[in-house]
Amino acid sequence: MKMRGRKSEISPDLTLDGVGAPHQQIERAIRSKIQTGAWPPGYRIPPEEDLAFTLGVSRAPLNKVLNNLANAKIIVRRRRLGTFVSERTDNHAVIGVIDIRDKIESANKTYSFELLEREVVDAAQAYGWQEAVENERLLRLELVHQANGTNEVFEQRFIRISVIPEVEFETFDEVLPNEWLLARLPCTRLINTIRATNADRRIAKALGLAPNEPLLVSERRTWAHTDALTWVKLSFPGYRNEFIGEFSPLQPLASLG
Repeated sequence: MKMRGRKSEISPDLTLDGVGAPHQQIERAIRSKIQTGAWPPGYRIPPEEDLAFTLGVSRAPLNKVLNNLANAKIIVRRRRLGTFVSERTDNHAVIGVIDIRDKIESANKTYSFELLEREVVDAAQAYGWQEAVENERLLRLELVHQANGTNEVFEQRFIRISVIPEVEFETFDEVLPNEWLLARLPCTRLINTIRATNADRRIAKALGLAPNEPLLVSERRTWAHTDALTWVKLSFPGYRNEFIGEFSPLQPLASLG
């Protein structure tokens, strides 16, 4: 992969937010630069010693973060050349996440959400989520995503408190769970299954459907580093939703074998 070798520079606003462990803060600071486009594809990231000095951290947690980002293919580390933001768009760590807010706002509608239920439960209540550890505590959330004040998507979610303990104290009255999690931990692995089913009475009532009306359901499990983090089920009314995927790498594949 050829890198453009753009000149790097230390941005004075690359700072830690003081929330969580040092490596989590470092990763959020770097990912924010990449996600906002401040560090675009091909950008040469400043050397480790410069980043460590600017952030006021040792090189050990910084190196751990850079390795994690490289494993997620968000950055590319080249010996004797430096570290670069990946040129490829198809290997982003959060591919497969359905952005409901963007889906609604792209249709020129006003997005909002309402939290319906929030409780700490035992893993036995997690619908057979295979990565949940027996008897561990999970945060269970139910909410509806709204377009122009009308309920459009029903979300059910479990989050492992052991992986991110501060989630137990977040109310989620004003921030979406997915956005809150991505601001604190990377999504390094994702399994997403989309299937058709019929609405049970609870989901039908929440979405203003008749019982047994068809739904499109997205069930996804995500990991942060090597830890299973969250299980999410999104239910969409089948008659007015479709999912479209597109694959367009910036460089052609050398082989399909």
